[in-house]
Amino acid sequence: MDPQVAFLLQLALILATARALGELLRLINQPPVLGELMAGIVLGPTVLGALWPDGFHALFSDTAHLQTLSIIGLALLMLLTGLETDVRMLRNLGRAAFMASFFGMLIPFASGLALGGLLPEAYAPGKVQRLALMLFMGTAMGISAMPVIAKILIDLQMIKRDFGLLTLSAAVVDDTVGWIVLAVISGLVTTGSFEPDHVFRTLLWLAAFLAFARYALYPVLRLALPHLDNVMRMPGGELVVIFCVTMLCAGFTEAIHVHAVFGAFVAGVVFRQCPTLASESLGKLESVTMSLFAPLFFGVVGLGVDLWKIQGFWLPVLVISIAIAGKIAGCFLGGILGRQNRWMALALGFCMSARGAMGLVVAKVGHELGILDVELYSCIVLMAVVTSFLAPILIKLIAHKIPLNEDEKQREKSSEGRFVPTGQLKILVPASGGPNALLGGHLAAHLCRTDGDRCTALYVEPEPLSWWQGLAGSGRGKRHIDAEAVFKNLKEAAGAFAARLTPRKTPVQESVSATILAEAAKGCHFLVMGASGEGHPVYDPFIAEIVKKCPCHLVVVAGREGQTDTPKPMKRILVPTNGSYVSDAAFDLAAAYAEAAGAALSVLYVSESRNVNPLLPAAAISPLGEHVADMMRVTLKEQFSERFPHPERLECHVREGESVISGLVDEVHRGQYDLVVLGAENKSLVERLYLGPNIEAAMLEVPCAVAILIPKVGAKR
Repeated sequence: MDPQVAFLLQLALILATARALGELLRLINQPPVLGELMAGIVLGPTVLGALWPDGFHALFSDTAHLQTLSIIGLALLMLLTGLETDVRMLRNLGRAAFMASFFGMLIPFASGLALGGLLPEAYAPGKVQRLALMLFMGTAMGISAMPVIAKILIDLQMIKRDFGLLTLSAAVVDDTVGWIVLAVISGLVTTGSFEPDHVFRTLLWLAAFLAFARYALYPVLRLALPHLDNVMRMPGGELVVIFCVTMLCAGFTEAIHVHAVFGAFVAGVVFRQCPTLASESLGKLESVTMSLFAPLFFGVVGLGVDLWKIQGFWLPVLVISIAIAGKIAGCFLGGILGRQNRWMALALGFCMSARGAMGLVVAKVGHELGILDVELYSCIVLMAVVTSFLAPILIKLIAHKIPLNEDEKQREKSSEGRFVPTGQLKILVPASGGPNALLGGHLAAHLCRTDGDRCTALYVEPEPLSWWQGLAGSGRGKRHIDAEAVFKNLKEAAGAFAARLTPRKTPVQESVSATILAEAAKGCHFLVMGASGEGHPVYDPFIAEIVKKCPCHLVVVAGREGQTDTPKPMKRILVPTNGSYVSDAAFDLAAAYAEAAGAALSVLYVSESRNVNPLLPAAAISPLGEHVADMMRVTLKEQFSERFPHPERLECHVREGESVISGLVDEVHRGQYDLVVLGAENKSLVERLYLGPNIEAAMLEVPCAVAILIPKVGAKR
C-alpha cells in the first residue's frame, strides 16, 4: 500500500475509533482518555493483529508519520498539564499537603525501585539497564495523573474544598518531582552511561534550562503577551506564540538528552504563571489538543500494546497491585501524619492512585528509551488504565464521610461565578477625549483590581483626507484630536490604577463604530464608553448603534453637567434595584468599583405612591408602612451583603415616591451621591433604540454621574 494512502487511513481510523470509544466511556462516567487508548489496543496487535494479521500489517506496517504526529500530540498534552500546574501552590504547602506529597511519592517510588530490582534478568540484562529500570519503575509508581484527579474532584464537587486543595497540592509536587526524575533518567539512558561526568552534565544543562525559563522566558512572556493584540492583527496570535515556545522548549530538552515532554511541561508551567494569557486562547488550544492530537497520541500508545506478549497474569497483577497499594499507603500515612482524619487520608490515597494519561506518557517514554520491552510496556499501560477506572469508584464510596466545614461552605459560596470576574478581565474603552470618556476610563481602570485584568484605551485613527477632499473642503469642521494628550488624560483619570490601562491606536475600518465593535468582539468582557455630549446622552446615533450591536456587556457613562476636571475616586455609590437580572448586574458592577475605590455603597428600592382617596382612613394613605419598609431593608441587607466583601460600607434604603425617578432623584439629593449605576436592557420592538422611560429620564434628571449597564445575554462571565 502507498505510504501516504496508508498514513491517511491510519489517521482516519485512529481518530474515528478513539472518538467513538471515548464517547462510550463518557456515557458510563469514565475518563474518555481510556476509550482513546482502547482504540489503539483494538486497532493494534492485541485485537486487529490477532483477528486479521494481513489487514493489520497492510495498514500499520509503517507508522513513521503517525509517530511524528504523536510526538506533537505528546508535547501539547504535556503543555496542557503544565498549564494546570500552579507552582505557587508549592509556596503555601501546609503540614498536611507536605506530608501527603512527601510520603505519597516516597513509598510508591521505593516500591517501584524494589519491583525493578526483583524483576527477572530478561527485563534488564546489564547493570546499566537494571539501574535505569529501577529508577523508571519508581517514577512510574510515584507519579499521579493530575488531569484525571482534577476531573474526579470536579465531578464530586470537591475541587474547592480542603480535600480538593490538599489533593491538588500533593499532585503538583509528585508530578513535578516525577518529571524531573524522568528527565534525569532520559538524559542518562540517552548518553548510554551512568558515569558521573554525564550525570553532572545532564543536571547542569537541566538547571540552566530551568533558570532560563524562570528568569528570562517568564519575564519576557509576562511583558509581551498583553501587547500581542496591538502587534498581531490576525486572530490566533497567542496560540502561535504558545505553540512556538512549547516546541522550542521541547526541542531544547531533547537536544540536551532530556526527553521533550519535560520541555513542553516547563513551557506550560511558565505560561500558567502569565496572568494575561487569554482564556479564549487556552480554550482553543485545549479543544484542538483534546479532540485531535491527544486521541492520536493515545491511539499510537495503544498500537504498541500487545497483551498476548504477557506471559501469565503474575506480572500485570503484581504491577497493578504495587501501584495501587503503594500510593494508597503513602498518601494515607502522609495524611495521618499531617493531622487529617482517616477518611480524608484514605480518600487522598484513592484519588492519587489514578495514573491516567500521565501513566501512559511515562510508559511511552520508557518504551522509546528502550527501558521497557513490549511485555513490561503493556503492563504499565494496563496499570494506567486500571487505576484510572478504580480511582473514581473507590473515592465515591467514602466521599460522603468527609464532612463539609463552615470555612469550606463560605469558600464555595464566594467562588460562585461573578458578573465582574477577576484575574482575566478584559475591558475596552474608546478614547475620544471628552469628559465622559475620561470618566469611563476612570471607571474601567478601577474595575481592573488584580494582576491579569486588562483595560485597553482604544483610539481609532481617522482615515486621512484625500487631495480632492481637501480641495473641496470636506474635512472642514472635523475636530483634530491629539491622541497622546488623550492617553495622558486617561492615565490621570485612572489614578492609582493607571498601570492597568494600556493605550492603543488602530486605523479606522469601515467606520469608527464598526472598528470599536470589531475590537470588542475579540474576547472583551466589557465595553465602557462615554455618553454623547450632544442631545440625549444615549440616543445619539453613534451610541445607539453601539448599544444595538455590542457583542459584550456595555457600560455608558455620563458625568454631571458641566464637569471638566479630571475624575476623582467617587466615595458614595447608589444602585436602584427592582429584583431584576439587570439591576443585580448593576449592583455587581457598582460593588466592584466600590471595593477598588474604598467607596460606600447604597441600594435603593423605590415604591411608587398610589393616588389615594381622601375619604379613606389615614392608615390607608401610605401603601408602604414603616414596618414593611423595615422588613424590606433587612431583606435587602441580607441579600446584598453576601455579594459585597465590605458589608460595613453597605446601606439599604426603601423610599416611596410618585415615580421611580422622583424617588431616585430625592435619594441622590438626600445622600449626596457621586455615582448612580443603573441596569438596563434594549426594549425596542422597532428599529429605534429604546431603554425604557426610567433610563431616559435618569440620564437627564439625576444630578450626579450616571453609569448605565446593558448586559449582553450569553456574554462571557
